Amino acid sequence: MRSFQVRPLEDREVLSYEEFLRENSCLSLYGMPSFLRFLEATTSCRTHVLLAWSDGAIVGALPYAEIYREGVGRVVNSLPWYGSHGSVILRRLGLASEDAEAIRRTLLSDFVAMADGDDLLSATMILLPDEEAHIASYDAVLQPIEKDARIGQITELPPVDQAADRLELVFKQKTRNLVRKSLKQGFSEQVTDEDWAWKFLAETHAENMAAIGGKPKPESHFRAMRETLSPRMRRLSVCISDGTPTAALLLLLSGDTCEYITPVIAKEFRPRQPLTFLIWMAMLDVIKSGYRRWNWGGTWSDQDNLHHFKAGFGALDFPYSYLVRAPHEGVAKLKQLKSELGTLFPNFYVYPYSKL
Repeated sequence: MRSFQVRPLEDREVLSYEEFLRENSCLSLYGMPSFLRFLEATTSCRTHVLLAWSDGAIVGALPYAEIYREGVGRVVNSLPWYGSHGSVILRRLGLASEDAEAIRRTLLSDFVAMADGDDLLSATMILLPDEEAHIASYDAVLQPIEKDARIGQITELPPVDQAADRLELVFKQKTRNLVRKSLKQGFSEQVTDEDWAWKFLAETHAENMAAIGGKPKPESHFRAMRETLSPRMRRLSVCISDGTPTAALLLLLSGDTCEYITPVIAKEFRPRQPLTFLIWMAMLDVIKSGYRRWNWGGTWSDQDNLHHFKAGFGALDFPYSYLVRAPHEGVAKLKQLKSELGTLFPNFYVYPYSKL
């Protein structure tokens, strides 16, 4: 490969960048300009993309976001919001390993140069699962002082031919039995973008999270999705029983991957498996539409029940890392502000909370 140049994404290059993501990223949603606009709408951040060019073609990219608070400082994520992946994306074909490594390290070096400054509190890189194999390069350039870990879980979807039979074979026996039970309940699926469905999703999500002591996605985040992401990037389905909504499932779609974003279920219907019904119906539908991967998102190492649930649908483990670069002065300030960080930097990963 000839020499390459790294510079920020320009407006006139957006279409080329989107095409690069679709062709080269296993989880292309997170770097998409529309998703970056969504992040800006929900977190009050500024987003950026570094691009590596060679011979007029994009050969690498690194999206990131930064949030600044006057008198406090700046936090950088690649990327924020519920474990969104950032890190380096490289052209899959035609790059020699030494060229790929040079591009990766240059993008990371430029990221460090951008992040570092007197006002930096912390900068966190959330690796794509396929970049985990190159973590030594990230360590060398970023020199993180803290690390965190998640388990990504992804189900590889079968081809469209005999999709239902092949999909059942991907599932574990207990999950197959639950799917069969759900199909006998007289449920119907309604795929809709109407206000009532989004209202049901947001309200039931808040109830579900309150029941387990979790923090729900605010209703404003769902509203921002509708404003920033095109309808073809969203799939909201509702399970109906005798005219009553019983569960809902929000997927985001990009490239050949479906992202499992928000599942909800009315607690009184849980024994009848309406969410299992929606997952089954959605998988069959997206297979027909050409999607080949179902990303369940990240799971904490101690979330055994959640991990088991996703594994039942044939999800395979793809561990990935959070790498935190922070100056000593930044860490000291974060410790002073520990109780305020969630308010100051909403939906940004700032630092391992147990270390503050």
